[in-house]
Amino acid sequence: MTDDTPLTAQQEDEALAAELALGLLDGPEAEAAVARLSTDPEFAAAVREWQERLAGLAEGLTPVMAPARARQYIRERLGHADAPLATDPTEGASWWRGPIGVIAGFFAAAAIAFVLFSPDAPPPQQGYRAELASDAGDMAVEAILRGREMRIAMQSGSPAEGRDWEVWWLAEGSEPVSLGVLPREGDMTMMLPEGLEPSQSARIALSDEPEGGSPTGQATGPVIAVANLTDM
Repeated sequence: MTDDTPLTAQQEDEALAAELALGLLDGPEAEAAVARLSTDPEFAAAVREWQERLAGLAEGLTPVMAPARARQYIRERLGHADAPLATDPTEGASWWRGPIGVIAGFFAAAAIAFVLFSPDAPPPQQGYRAELASDAGDMAVEAILRGREMRIAMQSGSPAEGRDWEVWWLAEGSEPVSLGVLPREGDMTMMLPEGLEPSQSARIALSDEPEGGSPTGQATGPVIAVANLTDM
């Protein structure tokens, strides 16, 4: 039996949050979901709730990328993919293509995680950290980079009224690249744009810009902090 009732926007967001927390998204789909974390507080809260549910399973385990077959299986369990040639594409959506399927997929992912996270698994991706602080000591911002995912958190201080702090990637021999405006509250998570390669020679900088960020694509205000990436 099938149910042709479309999912509500809230149900779609819940399913997307679960997929992001489980690491099932990639490419433009993953970048779009990560970008929402800094602009949609309700979506960011849903992702955090799923991450907290999964955190207990990951303690003491070494994370690795699941094989393509395993990722396909999890996506099938979540109701966001079909087994190749297994269904008629003209059929209506099944009941499990929604939040109930997400819950079932969660338990499937947990079982697969215990199989995949073995002592023989390859080492995790290189991680980097940058700790930015002003000379006056009135602001502190931390950037954490794991693979190509970067999380930037404001630890203390805030920009003046009508101003924003913009994050820049600095690499030797290249023009500074804007990574966006740091939110006044909470963290900012993003996928590192293609062409930017993490290394100890790269640096993260913060500049004081008009509200909304630099109008020119280049830093127009004073640079308030710069820090090198260091190994975690």
